[in-house]
Amino acid sequence: MKKMIANLASREKRVAVLENGVLRKLEIMPPQKRSTVGNIYLGKVTKVLPGMDAVFIDYGAEKNGFLHRDEIPSYQLTKKSDGKASIGQYVRQGEKLLVQVARDETGTKGAKLTGLIEFSTDSLVYIHGIDYVGVSKKFKNDDLHKQWRETALQYKKPDEGLIVRTSMENESETVFLDRLTILRELYKGLEIKAASLKAPSLLYERDTYLDMIISEMSGTAAGELAIDDFEAYQELKKWVQENRKEWEISHVSGKNIFSEWNVEAQVEKMAKKIVWLDNGGYLIFEETEAFTVIDVNSGKFTGKVAKEATLFAVNQAAAKEVARQLRLRNISGIILIDFINMDQSRHAQEIIDIVKKEAARDEKRIQVIGFTELGILQMTRKRTSPSLSEMMTVPCPVCSGIGKIESPETVAFRLERELLEHRKTDDEAVWVEVSKAVADVLLGEKESYRQTLEELIAKKLFLSFIPGPRNAYSIKRFGSIQEIGRAFE
Repeated sequence: MKKMIANLASREKRVAVLENGVLRKLEIMPPQKRSTVGNIYLGKVTKVLPGMDAVFIDYGAEKNGFLHRDEIPSYQLTKKSDGKASIGQYVRQGEKLLVQVARDETGTKGAKLTGLIEFSTDSLVYIHGIDYVGVSKKFKNDDLHKQWRETALQYKKPDEGLIVRTSMENESETVFLDRLTILRELYKGLEIKAASLKAPSLLYERDTYLDMIISEMSGTAAGELAIDDFEAYQELKKWVQENRKEWEISHVSGKNIFSEWNVEAQVEKMAKKIVWLDNGGYLIFEETEAFTVIDVNSGKFTGKVAKEATLFAVNQAAAKEVARQLRLRNISGIILIDFINMDQSRHAQEIIDIVKKEAARDEKRIQVIGFTELGILQMTRKRTSPSLSEMMTVPCPVCSGIGKIESPETVAFRLERELLEHRKTDDEAVWVEVSKAVADVLLGEKESYRQTLEELIAKKLFLSFIPGPRNAYSIKRFGSIQEIGRAFE
């Protein structure tokens, strides 16, 4: 049975989804990094890029958003079949547009925006600015699937897109019309509000936390939810009753709800690069802005059968765990997985099949490309929000985010070269502030190199130490031995 733990009482909101006690999905939303996906703004076009068929939009964020021509209503409703129309025909610099965030800012990239404004419920999706009708492929009755497509086509307007979801399958046409009317009025209200505001302005803010919980609950008829925010608890109880769901909801107060249900320990593992498999193998995750690389290793697993079967068993376990970790860590974009090399091609295909099967449980669109000639599995996962790593970490002030710092040797020899540049000056001494590890390299074991170095730079060397792990130095001043001696004291 699916179980959800919602920690909404503190400023950092956390929602966990568990199956049989195992963490399957985790959403963490620090207040300063709250997702804006779904928010709607009145934006202003700051730059038109004909070569990219796109524009930059000032919608009030630190970075301007990116809007492609295909996401502009005027293009969607009048586009030519060859798709070669210039973006300048549909939008101009300085123009105001209603835009919705489709993907959050990530790294150096601004948010991805759309002008096709979407409002979504568990039974009906309304999109303004596109002529489209879709019906869920999960309908069990083909006749009802056809009937709902015809109904949606009958009631939609030319500038509307409608997607009928699975939960609408057994509802009445009256319910459909009632929900369509509410969504239309919601969009109309945005247009009225926008007419009285200057760009950039926020028009509609999505309730990220409740939407996320409701979305999870909508996909399952029954389950358990423990939540520590009373107002949210009341709203969700009301939603369950209105939508005739069999979810059991409990309000918990005065406790760390994640610790109470043994989720905290599982969350802490998400920050680690190494993930151990039950059979003794392990995965190594390396995230970069361009792509993510996952390395599969046999580790402690030696197996009791032939080598090929042993390696295949590790790869099978890794394929399942990779899919789970991608969802947990919200890793998106290009993903490269270096599975252990296998001799039999059928085993490679079985690994692809496992990844695809596990990926089908993910709400983000995943595309499995296949193995390269070097045996690397290529895949992509749709990016809509920052990864867990981006949410929970900041660039290291020591290594500037590369994950490594300069060695004591590198820094010491750089200092030596800089001191040698001053060897012909008249100064008698120099004061250098330096980290202990760098000083040890610079002066040699038991300062055996000090005399040689002082002769080379033609100066007496005074050292003071910088605390902390960073390998660094700072030349404080040059002068006479007496001056530096007094300053050094």
